[in-house]
Amino acid sequence: MKNKKIVFTAIIVIVLIVAVVSINGMRKKSSLNASAGNFGGEIEYTVAKDNISISVSESGNINPADKRVVKSEINGTVENIYVTEGDEVEKDQILTSLKSETSSSSQTEINSIKLNIEKSKRELNDLYSNQGELNIYAPASGVISGLSIEKGNQISANSNIASIKDTDNSYIEVYFTKEQYDKISVSDSVSILMTKYFTTETGTVFEKNSTPVQMGGGTFGYLVTVKMNNPGGYSVGDLAQITVSNSQGTYQGMSTGEIINVKEEKVTSKVSGKIKAVNVENGKYVNKGDVIATIEGDDISLQIAEKQNAIERYNSQIEDLVEGDTIFSPMKGTILKINVSEEEVVDRTTALMTVADLENMEVKISVDELDINKIKLDQQANIACDVYPNEKFTGRVTKISIEGSTQNGVTTYDVTIKLDDRKSLMSGMNVDVEILSDSKEDVLTVPIDAVHRLNGDYVVTVKDAAGNKSDVKVELGLATKKKVEIISGLNEGDKVVYTASQSSGMQMQGNVMMMPAGGGTREVRVQEGPRP
Repeated sequence: MKNKKIVFTAIIVIVLIVAVVSINGMRKKSSLNASAGNFGGEIEYTVAKDNISISVSESGNINPADKRVVKSEINGTVENIYVTEGDEVEKDQILTSLKSETSSSSQTEINSIKLNIEKSKRELNDLYSNQGELNIYAPASGVISGLSIEKGNQISANSNIASIKDTDNSYIEVYFTKEQYDKISVSDSVSILMTKYFTTETGTVFEKNSTPVQMGGGTFGYLVTVKMNNPGGYSVGDLAQITVSNSQGTYQGMSTGEIINVKEEKVTSKVSGKIKAVNVENGKYVNKGDVIATIEGDDISLQIAEKQNAIERYNSQIEDLVEGDTIFSPMKGTILKINVSEEEVVDRTTALMTVADLENMEVKISVDELDINKIKLDQQANIACDVYPNEKFTGRVTKISIEGSTQNGVTTYDVTIKLDDRKSLMSGMNVDVEILSDSKEDVLTVPIDAVHRLNGDYVVTVKDAAGNKSDVKVELGLATKKKVEIISGLNEGDKVVYTASQSSGMQMQGNVMMMPAGGGTREVRVQEGPRP
């Protein structure tokens, strides 16, 4: 019995010893694990080239760039609504009509004013056409006679200012029978026998006169005027035998033709105004198209302005009489909302409907003052919408507010981004906007944890092929939450080693990296962006 107690006591002692040893071992292991947690395992990283970008991300709502509320212009009742929500409309398209108290006498006055508008529009069109006619041109070649204008004179439209005598040609009048006359056309070839000189000339039919003339013996003749070049030897009153030839035959005049007085063509002004310059004088020969005189343009411009003002006055008079009982679309767009129904009573402040340009959508976001200096006009923006998770949208920064809004001590600035293509996005949808503020491609980068500070410099620990470690001073570029650009100090392929705890010298507070500078620290705003 005694032996059994001794054996049992020995077993208990052995168990206690093993338990104590196990507990001490566990404590040592726990201590080692805690140490490893504080200092982290060593990480080896091979320096390589990568893309890096910095962006600013905020949320906002999609809205049309141009959205207008159409209001009633009278106190009255909605008569007809010609559109429905979702309809696409053109500018000045009729949207709705309202019942007003316009009297029949007012309607008569409106019709009279509309006639005046049409008349003024025609006159205005004539003035526009005549703007290019401030020069008065010679309508034909010949000698100037009867010139009646001087520089500084005021002339009216359609007034005669001179004549041009055609001294290069002679004109012969001759009569033909009705049958011949009907077969003769202007520009037909003519053979001319000058009976006094026994010479033959050629010419053309210049004009025809369909008025019959009694020739005697119950016959009638029809006058044809022939034009021929005059070499200078023929005079008014000389006689000639005329024969006209064309594809239908040859026709000889009923009687002998006679050279008439030199043809004259009037020179007229199509516009009124003040004579700025006169380029010819009586007796001077001019060619067709030469500038006879020039009119100052101020007068015709003044007349155009007066007609435009008159049309505007007429339209204003109609608006006053009609009292805006027809409502037109102020823009090209889509009907977003109709706020009234037919027969509903409205007044001058009632919002009838909303029209918006859905082809030009934008999103406005509020950017923190610490980030606003990163945003520039025309920067690219990536836009995501939870409604369309697989759809990618893009845009450009079109406006940056220069006045901030402060709330709870935080100042933000409005930034507007215009969408390149809204695709399926609808007005009011929530979106996330990421504006790429800076990026670089194919540059050396290392993990942000690999950089630590030493004596005010940024350094990384490099391990050579033999396993020796040394601190290398580096110059940093763009930085995100995960990686940083190395401008100088490292080469591609270098081995960098670090532990998680060694980056404690660079504190990350949100998207702000606190980095030492000149014995203190400086803030570097960073945000991980998509790789280009």
